[in-house]
Amino acid sequence: MMRGEVTHISEVLDELEAICQEASGVPMRRSRAVVDRTDMLVLLDELRGMLPAELTEAESVHRECGAVIAGAEEEARRIVENARERAESLVLSTEPYRRAQQDAEEVVERAERYAEEVAGGAEAYRDRILGQLEDWFQDSLASIDESRRELNNAALRQPVRYDPSSDEDTGEGWRASSA
Repeated sequence: MMRGEVTHISEVLDELEAICQEASGVPMRRSRAVVDRTDMLVLLDELRGMLPAELTEAESVHRECGAVIAGAEEEARRIVENARERAESLVLSTEPYRRAQQDAEEVVERAERYAEEVAGGAEAYRDRILGQLEDWFQDSLASIDESRRELNNAALRQPVRYDPSSDEDTGEGWRASSA
């Protein structure tokens, strides 16, 4: 690209900037402006026309490289997957693997038995605690019922009477009497 072309590109960019700076703003949107679409498109076409052909070739090479890389990554993924499958099939046929598999099955079996024991103990504990709670609530209800009966009997024995001499605008004229 020659020096004159770079200068011209710089001038077109300055003109684009000026169009944006001088554009009238959109109400209630500080960062938005209204520009003349035709002016902008003409300047953008002019810039595109000034770009060197090498840039278009570079874009094409870049796309080709991307395709080659994607193909290579797919091939690498396939190779790794095949290697993993082969390694797995080799490991499955070894004696240490079979022993480890048997040991793992025994550990799982012991863990399941232990879990059943724990579950049974938890169930018995839950039933015991709920039984104690039920007894406590029944005792509390009986105590409440007994207290209610005592309070009702006490209220029946002591009638409440109004004594106007002790009222004196204080509202304390009501008193229980033993008569």
